[in-house]
Amino acid sequence: MAENVPDQTPATPPVDYRPQPRYGELAPEGWTWTPPQDENAPAAAAALPPAPTPATPGSVEGPVSAAPGWDRPVTSILLVLGLLGTYIIASMLISLPEALQTLYTQAGLGSYTAAESVGVIISGGSIGQVIVWLATAVISVMLMIRNRRAFYVPLIGGVVSFVLLVAAMAVVLAGDTALLDYFGQP
Repeated sequence: MAENVPDQTPATPPVDYRPQPRYGELAPEGWTWTPPQDENAPAAAAALPPAPTPATPGSVEGPVSAAPGWDRPVTSILLVLGLLGTYIIASMLISLPEALQTLYTQAGLGSYTAAESVGVIISGGSIGQVIVWLATAVISVMLMIRNRRAFYVPLIGGVVSFVLLVAAMAVVLAGDTALLDYFGQP
C-alpha cells in the first residue's frame, strides 16, 4: 500500500556545488541568477523598473558626469592664483593715478589732476574684481561638492577679470584729454 502513495515531500532542486561567478567573470554553463525577493513587497512591484527621480531646480538633465581626479587640485590651484591676481589687479587699479603722474612727468605734460570720475571708476573696478573672484569661488566650490567638473570656472573668471581691468583702465585713459592729445601727435 505504501508503494501506491505519491511522495508528499517537496521537491528540492539539486544542490549546485560549483563556485558562483564573481564580478567580471563569466557564469558557468547552465547557471542562472534569481534576485532575492522581499517577502513584504508585492510581486508586481518587483517587476517594475525604478521610477526616475525628478530633476531638482538648477540641475542639468542627462547623465551626471563625475569629475576626474585632477579636477579638484587644478580648480583649487586656479582659485588661489585667481585670488592672488585679484589682489594684484586691485592694487594696479588703486595705483593708476600715481602711474599716470609718472607718465605725465616723463612726457613733460606737467602735473596730473585726476577727474572726479577716476576715483569712482577705480573703486568700482576694484570692487568688481573682488565680486568676480567671489562668484568664481562660490560656483567652483558648488560644482566640486556635486562632483562635477569645475576647472573651467576659474578660467572664465580670469577672462572676465581681465576684461574688467582693461575696461576700467580704458575709461580712465579715455577721459584724460591731455594724454589723448599727447599720444595723438604725429
